[in-house]
Amino acid sequence: RSAALAQYQDCREALRTELGVEPMESTRRLYESIRSQEQGTPRFAQGPISHNLPPPPTPFLGREDELEELAGLLADPDCRMVTLVGPGGIGKTRLAVQAAGEQIGNFAHGVTFVPLASLDSPDLLPSAIADAVDFSFREKVAPEEQIISYLREKQILLVLDNMEHILEGAKLLARLLHLAPGVILLVTSRERLNLREEWLLAVGGLSYPIPGDLAPGWGERSPADHADVAAELSETYAAVDLFMQEVRRRQPGFHLSPKAVRDLVRIVQLVEGLPLGVELAAASTGMRTCEEIADEIERNLDILSTDLRNVPRRQRSIRATFEHSWELLSQEERDLLAQLSVFRGGFSREAALNVTSSPFSLLQALVQKSLVRRIGSDRYGLHGLLAQFAADKLRDGLVQREHAAIRHARYYAQL
Repeated sequence: RSAALAQYQDCREALRTELGVEPMESTRRLYESIRSQEQGTPRFAQGPISHNLPPPPTPFLGREDELEELAGLLADPDCRMVTLVGPGGIGKTRLAVQAAGEQIGNFAHGVTFVPLASLDSPDLLPSAIADAVDFSFREKVAPEEQIISYLREKQILLVLDNMEHILEGAKLLARLLHLAPGVILLVTSRERLNLREEWLLAVGGLSYPIPGDLAPGWGERSPADHADVAAELSETYAAVDLFMQEVRRRQPGFHLSPKAVRDLVRIVQLVEGLPLGVELAAASTGMRTCEEIADEIERNLDILSTDLRNVPRRQRSIRATFEHSWELLSQEERDLLAQLSVFRGGFSREAALNVTSSPFSLLQALVQKSLVRRIGSDRYGLHGLLAQFAADKLRDGLVQREHAAIRHARYYAQL
């Protein structure tokens, strides 16, 4: 550290002498951080530090690139807040907890997990943070002021899980970032918080084989080595590995036939690597074959459900997960999402606006809420399962469905 501090002084002197400028703000902050470690007030602590991260219910699979990127962001002095954004069931919480676990011992006052899913008002956010950091409020002082005062001198990583339904609480986070310089925030949300300090990391599905990935005839190998095929797929694709682990936990000694291996690939393709979808599909293997599961997914989302008691209600089925997102939308956003289900294979902005008669700002809002994804410079699409859910909603409003289908036909006939 002493050598680093000396190097900064040499750099500063050279910049002044040769260019007449001071070091960049990020360089100065790095110097201050290193100097504070010399003075015994480290952001990065030595030795084990307490935490309250929930223990993982199952092994963590894949996400090596995301973990590496998160580690870099959390170590960057210019980054004070990272928001993991993505649709429900994509694995944001598991990724956040895994990344935070790798930071244990790096913050002088620890790593704290703050669950927010049960809050029904942003006014309760100060209390949720206080409970997580084991702080008790005093009387006659506003809770927000007390929690900011408590964290002002702390060097701590706060993991705020499920912010999408209390976005007004972002005002408190903005104040924390301004008044508590040692606080670092790792947030999960289906929608970005729109703070100036926010760095975004979009979370996608687990890796899964797409048709072009597999060599011709991969599924035609003899029954004698079909186990090797399944093992190879598990080693290469995290979605396949997750499916196999979930099945074997319920059915020890489970083995796949050559046909079942091909159907397994079809399943992870249908759910597009969505971890919750993979887990729920695997839960059905005791009652159905992989072929029956894949066929049913194409017809009806309701097969993707579980009766596990310790799974949150909003994650006991794909439909419940999507319903949670649906309830957070305005009526205009719901109408647009339902109408977008008439498209197949994605759509351009022009097509979406012509067919749905909606403003571009509304389409942008659905992108921001992780319900519509950009798949090109002017190309958009829906996750396959979400498209099925939206089509069901469109089917419920028969008149709206008929109008959307007519506008869709007219647009492409004209094109």
